[in-house]
Amino acid sequence: MKTPQKTLEPLGIKKLSKTELEFMEVIWAHPQGIRSEDIYAKFSQALGTKSTILHRISGKGLVTAVRDGRHHIYMPKISREEYMQAFFQEKLSREFGITSFEGLAAAFCGRTKLRPEEKERIGKLLEELKDDD
Repeated sequence: MKTPQKTLEPLGIKKLSKTELEFMEVIWAHPQGIRSEDIYAKFSQALGTKSTILHRISGKGLVTAVRDGRHHIYMPKISREEYMQAFFQEKLSREFGITSFEGLAAAFCGRTKLRPEEKERIGKLLEELKDDD
């Protein structure tokens, strides 16, 4: 019986294994796309293993694979930042019960809640950070 894949909430992204994440790092480094043969050259596993890893990543919906002759060109569907955001949000929720930025900030202060003025200051800081992009 096949075990269900773990999903990273809230984006519904399927969690990558350590090896899959290493392959994704290569793909993320080439946002316009990278040929499978170029990915294969970066790893020491057997060809069949590398092909299986890329197939799993594709099956998780994190890449688009376009056939190019005997090979594929892999392009990321989501950015590394989007994946990491979902990964850490899921981990904080599952392991610490933290489901909001407020909860995270309060935890850093050794509390479960922030005072209204603290929420306001953090809100302003977040707006400033967004404006810097």
